[in-house]
Amino acid sequence: MQGGPVTYKVVVRFEDHAIRGFAQASELGTVEQLLRNAPQHPLDSIRLTSPESGDVRDVHVRDAKAIFFVRTFDGDLNHRALHFHENAPVMEGLWVRVRFHDGEAIEGLISNTHDHVLGEGFFMMPTDPNGNNRLIYVLKSRLRDFNVLGIRKAPKIPVF
Repeated sequence: MQGGPVTYKVVVRFEDHAIRGFAQASELGTVEQLLRNAPQHPLDSIRLTSPESGDVRDVHVRDAKAIFFVRTFDGDLNHRALHFHENAPVMEGLWVRVRFHDGEAIEGLISNTHDHVLGEGFFMMPTDPNGNNRLIYVLKSRLRDFNVLGIRKAPKIPVF
């Protein structure tokens, strides 16, 4: 059985409002392609289909603070973000905390490369396995603060 086209649930958050909709993976690429191509091809706009009306519009994201790839549009307002996870899978990268000009702070993992320094934005994998966010594209121009909290390396498999 074949499924339909892959779509992402996306919330583009600005300082004072948000736009949500469905984005086609055929236009954006897979998550792996997004992560690999972000430095060379920053997200300038994203085509979203409104979940309410079905209208399609191009959303220019240069003034956004971040683009959230989410599990649900509603989220969980009562969810308290966890910042340290003993049982979470270990992914390599830099563990960072970003704080936006509006005071919102988010922790996640970014690649340990020059991409977050040289690009206009960078992708961050949230560290909270129970949160609503699956992937976040952070626009650096909207950051007030950026802190590296640690370096995560995948465990080495012992040789017997």
